[in-house]
Amino acid sequence: MRKLLWGVAVVLTLMLTVPHFMPTGSGAYKLAVTTAHQSPRFKEMLGEPITEAWFSAGKEEFGNPATAEMLIPVQGRMRRGNLRVRAVKDGGRWRLTELKLELAQPDEQIDLLPTTSI
Repeated sequence: MRKLLWGVAVVLTLMLTVPHFMPTGSGAYKLAVTTAHQSPRFKEMLGEPITEAWFSAGKEEFGNPATAEMLIPVQGRMRRGNLRVRAVKDGGRWRLTELKLELAQPDEQIDLLPTTSI
């Protein structure tokens, strides 16, 4: 009986943690979170310290090119929101094509991708 309970505990633990670590281990996830934290607007709108929630939603498709779409819940001292992420893997490196902070209160979307000057 004890082994059965340990087995159930291990399975439940894996079911709760593996979905979190799969997207958070992705290069696209890491690039999105790092880029967002470098944005003064991101910090201003949420209030530091800012943390990412345990569970994020999304998908990563492997192909030529590989693509990723994610929704990463974030929370700061003042507000909560979601990072909406789209990325493409070019030449072995992830490149963000969309990075927006979506706030519920007020209902607002803020583009966090740095603009490149030509």
